[in-house]
Amino acid sequence: MKNSSILKYVVLLMVVITLIVTWAYVEDQDSYSDPVKAIEAIDKELLLIPAYQLGDKSLYFFIKDKNNLGATIVRKGIFGWKSGMLTWGPLDSKREYEMLEGFHGHGEGLVYGLIRNGDERVVTVDDQEAQVLNLAMLPPSVVKKYNLEGLYLWYFESDNNLNHEQVKLLRKNTQEIIQSIDL
Repeated sequence: MKNSSILKYVVLLMVVITLIVTWAYVEDQDSYSDPVKAIEAIDKELLLIPAYQLGDKSLYFFIKDKNNLGATIVRKGIFGWKSGMLTWGPLDSKREYEMLEGFHGHGEGLVYGLIRNGDERVVTVDDQEAQVLNLAMLPPSVVKKYNLEGLYLWYFESDNNLNHEQVKLLRKNTQEIIQSIDL
């Protein structure tokens, strides 16, 4: 009886070790040395727009097929960087973006979109100011190719699940409301 109990434990231990080794191998194969490589493993054709890298988390926006704006969050795990889900939505073909139009969400904690004159305007989500990225930071040839002249990408991120109620577009110097959208 003792030998059969020991044998059962040895077999169970071998199964657990096999599962751990298999999991580690799969995780290692899906992990990359930097966030860009993790995203490119999913889709090499994306125009990447970096937002930030803080510790083990990176936020990237992207343009897919010249007509879609998207986002992804990349996280660093035990074996390296792994991209989360990629979400995207259509861009305005005329790229006007004078008002809040065509903004998108990613997961439960990120809202983003494009505006024109981002140096003169502010976007708020539930009265909290959104971050703004000037797309002129991209190489001039890319800005021209993707028709991004004068555009700014705004985003608002929260660690908590968001229950956004209102998005506003304001004049930066006067705080005058240009547009308000109830969600």
